[in-house]
Amino acid sequence: MRVTRKLRIDVERRELAAGTAITVRVRDNRRQPVEGAVVTTETKSARTDERGLCRLRFDSPGFWKLTAAKSPSERVAYEPASALVRVVPNATALRPYRPTRSR
Repeated sequence: MRVTRKLRIDVERRELAAGTAITVRVRDNRRQPVEGAVVTTETKSARTDERGLCRLRFDSPGFWKLTAAKSPSERVAYEPASALVRVVPNATALRPYRPTRSR
């Protein structure tokens, strides 16, 4: 009998500066790390380690959709998951807006 588990993607930051690497964690719906899952974007991919972790670096600004998937085994099938990450042109764009006082 095959069991189906849903994958989950956890990203350390949902917004980052271009050229920054992020750590992505893939777990199942029982919150267990998933080894060997493939995390992909339009142009990049990485495979998770035994802790369910992988790193991706984004050099171009924009919104990037991450998708995690894993091939089924004899006993377990996995439903893919996705998350959205925003990459801004530089680190100063990540600073919170603070209006200046006019005199």
